[in-house]
Amino acid sequence: MRKPAKLQDCVEPKDDKHDSLKECPIFLTLSLIANKWSVRILYYLLHAEERTLRFGKLQKQLGTITQRELTKHLREFEKAGIVTRKVFPQVPPRVEYTLTDTGESLWKPIEELSRWAEKNGALIQKRCKSFDLADKK
Repeated sequence: MRKPAKLQDCVEPKDDKHDSLKECPIFLTLSLIANKWSVRILYYLLHAEERTLRFGKLQKQLGTITQRELTKHLREFEKAGIVTRKVFPQVPPRVEYTLTDTGESLWKPIEELSRWAEKNGALIQKRCKSFDLADKK
């Protein structure tokens, strides 16, 4: 199997002056979405009316996420241009988050990853379980 050229550039940098993990768009993007909450946050925003949710409603839908954790992820998404944040000057403050076109474009890759997980997830779980059992012996 051939490596994707861009991934190869990230893994095998041309010189020692650059930190490939920080500068590689692939690793940067994966570090942004490959965690416990990011895909869930994106899921709810992608399914929200007009791709917009108030902070409180998003937190409620996510269940056990803390305000601090949700704020951290939304700020990272905002920094990356995946969401926009709009604050309404009222008491109490109302804050809404809306997916940008870039954020909406994550739909297809997430959907593809979901299909891959549906196809391979049970096998991976089985292998992990048998590995853990063998490791305990």
